[in-house]
Amino acid sequence: MDSDALFHVKQLFWQGSYKGKTHNAGPAAVAEVELGLTCDLGCTDCIAESTSVDISDQSDPESLSRALYAARSHLALQPPATSAAVSLLNTALSSNEPPASARAIQSFAGYLDASEDDKESKLDELRDLVLEYEGEEVDEETREEERIVRCMAGTAFILQIEVEEAVTTLTEGCGKTDLECTALLVQLLLSLDRRDLAQTTYQSAKQWGDDSLLIQIMEAWIGMKTGGRLLNQSYYLYEELYQLPSGRTPAVLASHAAAHFLLGHVEEAKADILEAQGTQSGKSDPAVLSVGTSLSMPHAYDQLTVVAPRHPLVADVQSKSAAFDEAAAKFSVTA
Repeated sequence: MDSDALFHVKQLFWQGSYKGKTHNAGPAAVAEVELGLTCDLGCTDCIAESTSVDISDQSDPESLSRALYAARSHLALQPPATSAAVSLLNTALSSNEPPASARAIQSFAGYLDASEDDKESKLDELRDLVLEYEGEEVDEETREEERIVRCMAGTAFILQIEVEEAVTTLTEGCGKTDLECTALLVQLLLSLDRRDLAQTTYQSAKQWGDDSLLIQIMEAWIGMKTGGRLLNQSYYLYEELYQLPSGRTPAVLASHAAAHFLLGHVEEAKADILEAQGTQSGKSDPAVLSVGTSLSMPHAYDQLTVVAPRHPLVADVQSKSAAFDEAAAKFSVTA
């Protein structure tokens, strides 16, 4: 069982509250939120909550866990604060045997910073870290290390569109029974329009994941894809999160807007996007801009192409535009 302090750290991370209202959610974020988050949190963002106590002794598992979530929050900002993320882990990385979790975050930070030509070397570092756990019998402490490694490697493979490698990474070893790995996998499957596999994965996780946040959010993702009664359930989840004191993050506002839009509540959806764009953290958030694009809101698509040129929506529009231009070129205007 997590301590209360670490529990709060995870909830803030999962609801996308990385650093108050001054930063934007970036590509490393996992879209998670938690029902039951109370309003008596001492801090309103994951970085502040993680570092509200001394985390310099990173040989202590809880201090290391706090440092890892703070570092991952830095990497989830837009743009990613890679130097800040790595500096938080300097104590762990400078030890005689640096933990694999810290090395994975360092490699992932390097991946985010690397040019397209250099990204492969950082992916190889993550592959090597995953291989360290092949065939290993792991205790609880080692399991925590492995799951962070698989989360960071899986995220990098998804961003690099290495789908098969991402699926393998997230479903082997402790990934089989880790909620963060499973949530990433469900998100990936839904992006590939494999709702059937996403549903199977979710049902399996539900058997051992109790009523956790990520179980609920996986169900909400599937509901958004399915429609009908399940869509209404998704909306109720996002509405409850929306009402939380620290719940109106770009991720929650974008999801709340998307649920409104799918239910036909166009004006309410636009109000959510305007609220998100009214904060510093939502002005250039890809999730906010992609929903704004679907709502035909001014400048949303142009901004999305700048802040997230590899976003699936941008890729889809560009592909269709190219196909149209190719078809149009076969015809000529005659007098």
